[in-house]
Amino acid sequence: KSNGATGPTTVSQQPQTFPVHSYGVGVPDDYFPVPVEEGPLAETMRLVQMQERALLIQASRCRAAVYRLGVLQRIMQGRGGEGRLKPKDVAKEVAQWKETTAEMQKQLSSCLNSAGRDVAKLLGEKSPSSLPAYDLEQPSKIKDSEGPTVRSKDGTLKSKTLEELLDMETEQDAAKKEHQVEEEPKIAHESGVYQQPAHSTPTWSEAHQAAAAPSISPGKEPKGQRFFDARAEAKYRVSTFHGVPVYGALPVPAANGAAFQYPGDSELHLVWDVDQTKLVGEGTNDVELVIKCVLWWKEELSHDPNFVPSKVPAAIKKEFKEYCDNFDLRKAFKSVIHLLVRPGAKEFVKAHPQAKWWTFTNKDRAVDGQIVRDVSDKDGLVGMYQGAPHEVSGREVVDANKFALRVLDQCACDFLGITNQERPIIGVRGQRKDLARVAKLIADKRDPADQARPATVVLIDDRKCDAYGKCQVNDARLLCHVPAYNAVSAAQAEELRAAMEAILPVETLLKFYNAFRSADPAHALIQCVDIMSDDQSMLLKKKGTPDAPFFEYNPKTRSSAADAPPPLPVFKRDLCRKW
Repeated sequence: KSNGATGPTTVSQQPQTFPVHSYGVGVPDDYFPVPVEEGPLAETMRLVQMQERALLIQASRCRAAVYRLGVLQRIMQGRGGEGRLKPKDVAKEVAQWKETTAEMQKQLSSCLNSAGRDVAKLLGEKSPSSLPAYDLEQPSKIKDSEGPTVRSKDGTLKSKTLEELLDMETEQDAAKKEHQVEEEPKIAHESGVYQQPAHSTPTWSEAHQAAAAPSISPGKEPKGQRFFDARAEAKYRVSTFHGVPVYGALPVPAANGAAFQYPGDSELHLVWDVDQTKLVGEGTNDVELVIKCVLWWKEELSHDPNFVPSKVPAAIKKEFKEYCDNFDLRKAFKSVIHLLVRPGAKEFVKAHPQAKWWTFTNKDRAVDGQIVRDVSDKDGLVGMYQGAPHEVSGREVVDANKFALRVLDQCACDFLGITNQERPIIGVRGQRKDLARVAKLIADKRDPADQARPATVVLIDDRKCDAYGKCQVNDARLLCHVPAYNAVSAAQAEELRAAMEAILPVETLLKFYNAFRSADPAHALIQCVDIMSDDQSMLLKKKGTPDAPFFEYNPKTRSSAADAPPPLPVFKRDLCRKW
């Protein structure tokens, strides 16, 4: 019914409109997750539920997107809509929608046709779920519309399959394909799964003796231009990520892991894992934790004039403020960095002047199934400020976690003599490290004419597998496993203890701790100190009784010189024949 008419009608008296968000974005109101029973698989079930929730939210976004596109289409056809939009605004938004939707199609197809297919097989589905092909029966009525389309110029449906459409390269890549030669040789199993070459040293965790788990990217034969002969391509070529041909490295036979080979005419990118690989210990032996906690005190004091409780004695309040004002983060890290860097790392950097360096850390987090990144995939840099302004001052506040990590890595690179570090990038703790992110940053930095230059990317990491027993990276050839560096020598421990005393004396810390606790036992500084000195801390320890505590620095030390980490491997050029 319309306009109060009393009879049934099939024609609306008002023009049809397409609201931008006819469907709210979020989890449906009638969604109830399956109850999880506690047990050995409870954590896995919760992980699946987070994935389900994330997919439901994305589905609601797709519905809202379709309605928004309907509005734009009506405007383009001159059939009404949001008249306040100018033609140039419409054109700009349409271009953004096309680019974003095409990228989403690629990413979603990759997910559903790899991990989604594995889940379907585990559920016993005869026809594993995948992204469906386009199925439009009628030709488009608007044949002169611009932008990517699945139809030919005459309006008929193109005969390409979905997989062919998703594998179509960008205009720049298509121009390069004119100079390509015959089709790539097939290097696959009879099952069609990409076959990784055998390794002379183990790449999988000893605790994970099952068959090699699927890699992050689907096991497809690499596509694109071939640069080396068939032997080298089959041996080193991993895939093409974001238009960059990516190669790996393999241990030199009989070198016992002391040397690796990679295609000599490719650009070498070495990616450090920061904890227990580039620097000592998980969390850099908690040195970073102590120093960034002091940085947090300094930041809070600059934003909140009442950060120090009023009941703290005036002499201690004055001493605390003077200490924070004089604290220099970079100076503190520089005074201890020679004790944190892995032995032999300086010589390792010097032996590879041709390499471009990266640092991979684990500071991202997962919220409701969505990965929240503390770094931009555009520039690969860790942010300096928190997302929200300070609740007291209303100004931007330095994020101690991010900024301390940033300065620590800069000091480590200065000490190691790394002058050509590309960018530090971030990973999610316990999850595999997608080196396609490195390839994307490489592609973004290169000139368009240089996009297809081959790159060898290798992660140097103390872990072979992620928390789920799968390879840390997309392909085993992209991983160089080294023993963990998690303890300093006895001589270094004494030097580190003296250096930390110069940064934050334990007597000074105890004086601040007791004064703040007496004034306000629930003060955030008390919680901060308790965390950085708890039982899991590998540096600062709180001992004594609850009423009479005391602190001491107790670095983790190696039992003997024989436990020192071995030298890092050397990456040698393999002079592969050009194609």
